[in-house]
Parts: sequence; structure tokens; C-alpha cells
Amino acid sequence: MAQSCIWDMTEVGLIISAVISGLFFTLFILMLYQSVRKNRTAYILTLSLFIGGIGGIVSVLQFVVTSASKYLLYSSLIIWSLVYFLIYIFFEELYTEKPNRFRFAFMTLLLFASITFSLLYLFIPTVNELGLTADLATRYSGFLDILQWGWDSSYNLLGLLIFVFGAFVHFNAYRFTREIVTLIQAISMVIIGSGFIIGFVGGDIFRITDFHNIADAVKIVGMLTFTIIYIVRIDFIYRLPVNVYFILVFTKIGLNVHISRMCVSNKKTNNVSQSNGTLINENLLSSLITAISGLLNESLGSTKDLKAIIAEDRTIVLDTGLYSTCAVLCDRPTHFLDKSLSNLRKSVEDTYQEKLSESTIIKEDFVEISELIKKSFPFLLFEKIGQ
Repeated sequence: MAQSCIWDMTEVGLIISAVISGLFFTLFILMLYQSVRKNRTAYILTLSLFIGGIGGIVSVLQFVVTSASKYLLYSSLIIWSLVYFLIYIFFEELYTEKPNRFRFAFMTLLLFASITFSLLYLFIPTVNELGLTADLATRYSGFLDILQWGWDSSYNLLGLLIFVFGAFVHFNAYRFTREIVTLIQAISMVIIGSGFIIGFVGGDIFRITDFHNIADAVKIVGMLTFTIIYIVRIDFIYRLPVNVYFILVFTKIGLNVHISRMCVSNKKTNNVSQSNGTLINENLLSSLITAISGLLNESLGSTKDLKAIIAEDRTIVLDTGLYSTCAVLCDRPTHFLDKSLSNLRKSVEDTYQEKLSESTIIKEDFVEISELIKKSFPFLLFEKIGQ
């Protein structure tokens, strides 16, 4: 009867590992498809999804190749630690322009701790292999227990903190967009994080083996939620936890070409943005930015283009090419805002190179520019014309 129960739990673990592997490979394929279709790239997230699929396969093999199950188990844990760390980097890219130094250092420390403890526990010989006396065997077993607690704690804490941070990022995105799908994303992060708590408390502290499978099942629920969002509309993955107010395109000599304003749902900033929306003079603003850039180049000896104009609570991020400059006004810059702004500027110059070189601008000649902006910033919500 006991052997039957063990076999049943092995089957459950095998099925869960296979489902996890399938989910990650599905996400990887979807990301590749969307990257090609929309010319959008998220290299770190895409790589993490592929490695996650590999980690799932290694987890499956530990139930199939029983003679090497220990090595496959700890190898999969090392792979999953790397996957979680890459996902953390993606969350940092959503939240800010460069990773926070303290968070990055702490997460890196947990990653190396998880990998180091796993490798030590994997390759250090067992008590039986050493043939120790009873007293030494007891002490050595205690040492092995410390190693096991080390990788248990570092692995689960790494996963928990990463998805708690992911939930924080997505809750902030919901605060700005008020989209229910963004809220569901945040909740899915909470569900995945709770899986690490269940696995550590139930499986590692109270030593109830079933809790490891329960924890993996809980993580699958969160992953399924995230997967469904991908399938419905992958752009939701890039929703930013900052306000973006407008995107401005103008020529190298300061002639305004186009401005697109964003929907701002945050109550604290919405009234301000609405009252200031009619005060934004695109022609004056583009000329002012061009003048400041010219001042730096001619009077102060700078040979580089102006990258940003920063106030305490607002930042204008700039990307300048041979024929045009694209600017975005936001609360603070993020990695994906910078990347999308660069993509927009390249698209604008590829499409309108000759017209941007002219001394006068006829805005009717740039009718497609709003579509270029939406294509470069699919994760933003734009105001409708006349709104």
C-alpha cells in the first residue's frame, strides 16, 4: 500500500513538471511570434522562458531516470534559480531604467547562494559513502542538514522575493492604467509567490512531502493566469508602472511634426495633466529642446546629443538621430520606454527621411506617424482624437 502511494506521488510530480515545461515553452513560442510580428524584443524574458522549458524537462527526467534522480533534481533547481533571476531582471526593466543597486546585489547574492548550496549538496559524499563512525556520522549529517537548509532557504527566498517584486510592479501598473487585466497579472504574481511559501513551510519545515507538489500546483495556477494573458494580448506584459503623458516628434532644427497624448488614470496626476494638456505648445516645446541642445553643443563644448531633461517629478526622455528627435514626457524613464523611443525614432527616419530634411513641415505629409507611435509603444493607452 505504501509503495502504491509513493508511485502515485511520483506520477503527480511527473505530471506537474511536464505541465510546467509545456507552459514555459508555450510562452517562449508566443514571445518569439509576437517579437517577429510586432518587431518587439525582450531578450532577457524570452531567454528565461526558454531556459524554464529546459528546466521543466530536467525536472521530468528526474522521475524517469531514477538512477540519476538526485543529480537531475539539483540540476533543475540550479536552472530554475537562473530562470527566476532573469525574470527579476525583466521586472526591473519594466520598473526602472537601470536595476536598483541594492535589490540587484541582494538578488544576486541569493542566486549565488542557491547555486552554491545546491552544488555542494550535490557533489559532497553521503554518510554511507564515507563510512564514518557513529559520532562522526552524526556530525556530518548535521553538516549536510545545514547545506540542505541553505539551498532550501536561498532558493525559496529568491523565488518569493522576485515574484513579490513582480506583484509590486504590476500593482503599480494597475494604479496608473486601471485595467483589470493588469490587476490579474499582479494577482498571478502573488499566487506564484505563495507557492514558494507553501513549499518551504510545508515541505521543508514540517517535512510533508505532498506540500512540494501542492506548491508546484499553486505556481502552475499563477503561470496559467499569466499564460492566458499572453494568449489574449501580449502587450499587457509591458504595461508600465509609471505615468506617460505625451510623445513628441520634431525635426533636428526644432520644427514640430507630431504629438500623441496618453490617457492618464492616476487620480493624483490626472487633473494636473488635463489642466496642463491644453497648455502644451508642441512648437514651443520642440524649439526649446532644440535650443537647449544647441546651447550644450555650441557654448559648452558638448559633442553628444541631449538625452533627458529631468525635474523632481517629471522627465523628458530624448532620442536624436540624423533627421529627427523623439521625446517622451513621463514620471521617470524605464528600460522599455528608452528602447521603444529609439525604435520610434528609427521608424520615423526610415519612413520620412526626405520630408524631415525640408526647411518647412506640412503635417498632412506625416499622417502615418501616429500608427508608427502606436506600433512602437503598444503598451501605452492613447487619448482618442478630440478627447
